[in-house]
Amino acid sequence: MELLFDDKWIDHTAGVRRALGHPRKEAAPVLKADQPWETENIHGYHAVFFDHEEKKFKMWYKAVALSETVVRPQQEVGVESSEQGQPERQHFLCYAESVDGLSWIKPDLGIYEFQGSKQNNILQTVGHASVVFGNIQKDPYDPDPAKRYKAFEFEHNPTSRLPLRGTDSHGICVAYSPDGLHWPTGPRLVMSTTEMTDADMLFPGRDPHTGKWVAFMRPRLHPKRRFIGYAESDDFEHWSYPRMLITPDANDSEYLEFYGLTASYVEPFYVGILWAFHNHPAYSPMTNELVFSRDGQHYTRVMPGVQFLPLGGAGSFDSRIITSKGIVHRGDELFIYYNGASHDHGSDRWQQMPPGRTAPGEVSTNAIGLARLSKGMFCGYRADFEGMVETKYVTNYGGPGPLVLAQIDQDGDLKAEILDHYGRVLPGWEREKCRTISNGDGTFSFSWGTQQLPGRLDDESPEGGKIQRVIKLRLYLRRAQIFGFKVGE
Repeated sequence: MELLFDDKWIDHTAGVRRALGHPRKEAAPVLKADQPWETENIHGYHAVFFDHEEKKFKMWYKAVALSETVVRPQQEVGVESSEQGQPERQHFLCYAESVDGLSWIKPDLGIYEFQGSKQNNILQTVGHASVVFGNIQKDPYDPDPAKRYKAFEFEHNPTSRLPLRGTDSHGICVAYSPDGLHWPTGPRLVMSTTEMTDADMLFPGRDPHTGKWVAFMRPRLHPKRRFIGYAESDDFEHWSYPRMLITPDANDSEYLEFYGLTASYVEPFYVGILWAFHNHPAYSPMTNELVFSRDGQHYTRVMPGVQFLPLGGAGSFDSRIITSKGIVHRGDELFIYYNGASHDHGSDRWQQMPPGRTAPGEVSTNAIGLARLSKGMFCGYRADFEGMVETKYVTNYGGPGPLVLAQIDQDGDLKAEILDHYGRVLPGWEREKCRTISNGDGTFSFSWGTQQLPGRLDDESPEGGKIQRVIKLRLYLRRAQIFGFKVGE
């Protein structure tokens, strides 16, 4: 299926506009603070995937418990400004799981004692700034069972620093676990900030084309501005210096920065959700954009400045920040898990980073949300009235005929016709004779008369004449959106 992220295989359009798909956000968070060790919030850094061996979703997240009895002093060294003069917080790495990805349980693991009891889902304590467990992968191919689970993230918790290449600087750390619950070997520093600025996301599993681990690190910049870089590793320990991957361009605001990138392989494309940080002193939300790649090495912004997962309305838990943290394949859908927050990130342009701000009347919240998208329906062409999309010349090698991935409004319509190698409509395959057939999975087939598009050179149309292997597909749509197509096999 050729998904319509761009116009690579489109020759001509009329009466249509480019439009994003519409991920369906669950109205309420799928995971929120509701336990005594989550008295403040669930932190935005979490890791999630579907374990195919155990047939369940797994999630690791950071919870924050507030102690009203201890208050940090003002101007404490090593503590961010947002923490200065605030009650002492305890930060925990916690674990949750789900059968369907919608309803999550926080199992009693019996690992960590909290307030005299081990009946909780806490794995261990972590530092205030510890985010190494924001990326966790299960690696069934590592010959060392102690490294079955791998964690990776930027870490700036002083207690985790180890010397690297003659420096004790913080940076990229890794950790390993045999079961995902006990983490005896980390975090351990593998790349310092002398070589990169920061990192947020890890590509899920090894790249299917290169076989390497891929991380989206930020190249070293001073003064700081956040861009997306690309780094790779053969062994999860030794990483290449990040090269530039995605940056703002001349059409973007000077305040726009790219904070992180969540990506997944949706064959034959790499699809990502780019975190767009609006680093303005007066207003600093985090939105997102859709990006894609054909080779995993170069990414393109599909519709710059247009939100893919829109921020929630006033009073919602995701009204000011949405950062995607996992794209999980489930049947004919993609589950997109994200951190939502009702406060600004806070700007570090020409001022010290302030505490997160909320809109008037709102309470600051963090929670984990879910958006669901029918697979492949990322972006395409929308006709609000009458529109047409015509492909470039393609080769037809038989099979069931043309297939189109689309959404059609209740009063909408979609028709097709076939053109020969001179751009003329083939007799028998005109728009007027087309019948559109829904396959029940978002795809549509077509038939002309009593047969579908044949593929052999000796097949004849209902009105005579032979079909050839080189054709064009012309689609007519009304109150409908097309996302992709293919012709034959």
